[in-house]
Amino acid sequence: PVQLVTPENVSEFVLADFPLHHAYPYLSVVHRSDYIRAYLLHHYGGGWHDVKATEVSFENCWEEISNSDIWLIGRPELPNGAAPVFLENGESISMHWDKLITVPAWIGRKQTAFSKELLEGIEQILDENYELLRRYPAKHAREKFTKPKNLLHRTLLFIKKTAEGRNPNYPLEWTLFGNVFHPLVLKYQTHVSKKLPVDSIKNAGVYHR
Repeated sequence: PVQLVTPENVSEFVLADFPLHHAYPYLSVVHRSDYIRAYLLHHYGGGWHDVKATEVSFENCWEEISNSDIWLIGRPELPNGAAPVFLENGESISMHWDKLITVPAWIGRKQTAFSKELLEGIEQILDENYELLRRYPAKHAREKFTKPKNLLHRTLLFIKKTAEGRNPNYPLEWTLFGNVFHPLVLKYQTHVSKKLPVDSIKNAGVYHR
């Protein structure tokens, strides 16, 4: 069965013992999606696909996930597709792009070390930014933090984002999910399969805008 998760029905998936993070109401729509997919993966498992058109099906992948050694099935990442984060040894995660899978679509097993650390990692970022999120909640669906290069750049960003109806002080990076997801894919790569079908038009799904 396929379920479209919306603001109207998301509460149906929230477990009584595991409420949504208290920062959730202050997040952009994109970052709510980032959080919800981690929540659903850990507590329910199953397949996730962003609201993007696709020409492929997950139908023949479920047998793969029935193997208890496989925790996650995804599409191979592209050379420039990794989140801009650094590992503990100082290496950029992009150096290991060939070991990664893409963010927008995957099938995952619930209650694994991967899913647990993914949800906890995102919640830790929300904890660290909670007060800023309360003071500067998202005003735009695609809100993101942009690091200013200097004082002039900061001023220009403030003017531009304000004119666009965005919150110039929103604290979360665009790649919130990938910042946690990609390092964990690398860490648990022996439990990750790359056998999810790939769209020939666009790796993340058929181009949609």
